[in-house]
Amino acid sequence: MDLEPIPDEPALLADDMLVVADLHIGIEEELQEKGIRVPSRAEVMGRKLIELADRRGATRLVILGDVKHLVPKMASRERRDVYVFFRDLAPTFREVYIAQGNHDGMLKNIVPRSVRFKPAYGFRIEDIGFCHGHAWPYKKVMEGSVLVMGHNHPAAAFRDALGSRQIVPCWMRVPFLRKHKRYPKLPREAIVVPSFNELCGGMPVNDVRARFIGPLFDEDLVSVEDASVHLLDGTNLGRLRDIKVDLGFRPEDYRQ
Repeated sequence: MDLEPIPDEPALLADDMLVVADLHIGIEEELQEKGIRVPSRAEVMGRKLIELADRRGATRLVILGDVKHLVPKMASRERRDVYVFFRDLAPTFREVYIAQGNHDGMLKNIVPRSVRFKPAYGFRIEDIGFCHGHAWPYKKVMEGSVLVMGHNHPAAAFRDALGSRQIVPCWMRVPFLRKHKRYPKLPREAIVVPSFNELCGGMPVNDVRARFIGPLFDEDLVSVEDASVHLLDGTNLGRLRDIKVDLGFRPEDYRQ
């Protein structure tokens, strides 16, 4: 199965499958509680997925978890937005898969029955494994050639001589080590997909204080410092170890 990042979009094409991560439908509710009023992004994201599918010929959709945002509750607006989101996608995608994320409690009770709701431990389609990234994947998921995951909202940070900072979404390709006590076989690499919802921002992976979350970033499992970082336009920034920058953030700023 061929994997192709769609230029200038936080989306991946795998044959006829469109792959995205971390929609966080309902994040507007949390922002509103902090005094920030923004309209729901659910309809905008739905239209964007349909447009990408039409443009690239995708007929299947994979969402790598965190479809919804609020934990553990679910607001009525969030519930409505999730239902309408999947209802509107139905005519475009013949199959929709969701890898359960840590924000997706109660989600299975809301999405249409036609949606294939997969466990947090991931699933495989042909030789590609898919998961959210907050739980250890099944062994069979890790037996694929590549693992595609979300969860960390990767972004690249830039800082100029005057201290101005810019943080933009990025892709990470993280090589696996040769073996691990939990898995007899490992993929070649993990592709970490940026968040599809621009309201989520991103975690600057090249900040010296960046803290990756999830068991898959165990130092005995992957070589994070050797990860390659790519912008959405395809620019290869190089290996993570070579592009570190001090943004002045504190460790507690990296709560997700």
